[in-house]
Amino acid sequence: MAHVEQFFREADTDGSGYLTVQELTTMLQRKGYKVKDDQQIEKMFNTMDMEGDKKVSFDEYMQAMGQKPDTEHKAAHLRRLARSFDKTGDGKIDRSELKAVFAEMKSNISEAELDRLMSSADKDSSGYLDYEEFIERVFGKQA
Repeated sequence: MAHVEQFFREADTDGSGYLTVQELTTMLQRKGYKVKDDQQIEKMFNTMDMEGDKKVSFDEYMQAMGQKPDTEHKAAHLRRLARSFDKTGDGKIDRSELKAVFAEMKSNISEAELDRLMSSADKDSSGYLDYEEFIERVFGKQA
């Protein structure tokens, strides 16, 4: 585990606590990895970037390296899934976005069912589901 942490610390050349795709690429090259395909590196980076903020935190890195429990991987996967439903990228899933999810799954949901789902999952009565509300309602309390 120490070598995994050391790799991150060495790669984080600016000391920001995050890795950029460039820092990761440079470190892989420095460690002797053949970096021929920038798209492959970017895909690996995006897999680690669970928040989708174009930077990889130490926790995200440790999860990607298998140093975090499976429950944390599952929760991160569910957050990525929720983020994919969030078409506006505002961190919330509104009624129209939720309806679109069901349409994409070829599942017909009535307006009444959609209303019930929203009202039962929207614990703070905000009119939308934040990712944690969505995950808990749709997938159960796993995250």
